[in-house]
Amino acid sequence: MKFRLVYKGPIKTYPKQRANHINDIRLAFSDQLKSLLEIPPYSMLKKYIGTPNQKPLNKKDIVKRLSGIRFIPIINPELHLLAELDILLLHPEVLGTARADIDNRLKTLFDGLRRPQTSQEVTDNLRNQAKNKTVYTLLDDDKMITKITVNTSHMLEPVEGPDMVMLVIAVNIRASKGTPENLQLIL
Repeated sequence: MKFRLVYKGPIKTYPKQRANHINDIRLAFSDQLKSLLEIPPYSMLKKYIGTPNQKPLNKKDIVKRLSGIRFIPIINPELHLLAELDILLLHPEVLGTARADIDNRLKTLFDGLRRPQTSQEVTDNLRNQAKNKTVYTLLDDDKMITKITVNTSHMLEPVEGPDMVMLVIAVNIRASKGTPENLQLIL
């Protein structure tokens, strides 16, 4: 199954407050991913979430709790899900220049797509902005990515600052093994 995420904002290569910057990216995707769970077949993931005060009735629980926040990763090991990403990265730099280098931008992006792994990654900024203390993330961990395609191009729209980008991320859900729980998502 495929869906797309869109992001327009800064992706810094060496941010001074790295954890805050990554959490801002996480929050930019959270509402899109929450909306995704309202659409079949992705809505079937709700039965593995439960409520803030109660675990799901199903034995599998995809919610990860860290520093008082519930993180709900769409691509998760509990359901044996993996992701293939096809990324269109539009940036204001002229192609072929030093500022157009994408490797550190992608590292920052991948960290923003996954849930925090330690409490040090959960900043006060995230705690204050997380709606209902719940954050939806694409990935449980970036090791869930099995394929990446990146196309870059010059963004023609005027932007403020060299760190501004526009991303369109096509996500293809795959499975490490087919199970009754993930069958609807991988067909």
